[in-house]
Amino acid sequence: MATLPRPGLGVYVTAGWPNGAVFAEFLDAAAGIADFVEVGIPTENPKYDGPFIRSSHRSAPVKGIAALRGLELPENAILMGYAEDFAGRFDELARAAAGAGAASVLLPDLLIDMPEMLDAYVASMRANGLAPAFFLPGKFPYALAERLAGYDPLFIYIGLYAATGIKLPVYVERNIRLAREHIGKTYLVAGFAIDGPDKARALVEAGADGLVVGTAAMKRLADGGVEAAVEFLAEIKRAIR
Repeated sequence: MATLPRPGLGVYVTAGWPNGAVFAEFLDAAAGIADFVEVGIPTENPKYDGPFIRSSHRSAPVKGIAALRGLELPENAILMGYAEDFAGRFDELARAAAGAGAASVLLPDLLIDMPEMLDAYVASMRANGLAPAFFLPGKFPYALAERLAGYDPLFIYIGLYAATGIKLPVYVERNIRLAREHIGKTYLVAGFAIDGPDKARALVEAGADGLVVGTAAMKRLADGGVEAAVEFLAEIKRAIR
């Protein structure tokens, strides 16, 4: 199983975005700063992503598992997809992920929309040499958090906001502390709408082991190119270390 540093910095980018060449360049550059990378599997219905990331999915010329063909992921890379796209095909997804070099596949809608498939997902990850990873909504049953920790996952990702890139008035630090109480030493990732060093630092101080930045990094990639996005990641990294 991959191991992640504490504190750790992750970055999200949709596979193939904004184009194949820039995506590959960014993955290579980000691997020198970020401790792990989340690569989104393009889908027609990125229902829990914010407007900017939704647009990156919809502009992708290739969607689903086909977008992973020929993909060579850096160490500690995680794929992120939607369970509704792969219901009944978790084994196929896990094989493709393993072939691309992923450590895990995170399915943010799994526990929200189809919790009955939890054990099938875990079995497919394990059968293909991958660790499970779980997305835990900001309002979560404590018993669920404890159950997920029992699967020995790569991490549990707690969503701070209703959708990526959207700011809402929720008690995010309290949610992190509650999650920590119920998952013990399991690696806890916080994400959604982390747009600057002060917020990143506060979340680590609240108990998050790792952070993921997505929209903020992708906007810089779109506006200023790879260099601007990497500079932003370096700023966040300095803040949490």
